[in-house]
Amino acid sequence: MGQVTERTEKCAHCGTELAPSHTGACPSCGKEGRNISLTLRDSINVTSSLSWETRQEYYEKHKGALGAVIAITVLSPFLGLVLVGWVGIVIGLGLGGLAYYLGPKAVTKVIEKTKGRA
Repeated sequence: MGQVTERTEKCAHCGTELAPSHTGACPSCGKEGRNISLTLRDSINVTSSLSWETRQEYYEKHKGALGAVIAITVLSPFLGLVLVGWVGIVIGLGLGGLAYYLGPKAVTKVIEKTKGRA
């Protein structure tokens, strides 16, 4: 806790300065009430630190999975022209599921983070 370096007491009504030991009504205006002003002194310590982070982002491509997804995307509409009915629906759903599974494996976003302190 800080140390009190200055203390003043004044009448709340007329502003007359009062002694710290004064009790009762103001000698000037006769009203009661006082404003007390305190000045405190204290110190704080501040320390700093510096840290940094580098981030590198890139896409990693897997050629086999990427080729399969492209082939499914391009060839499935033509397969739909040839296969009609339930067989076409089942094969179309199967190819869609396969493309859904292979899509994230074809291209992956990689984020490398390096942290350090100075």
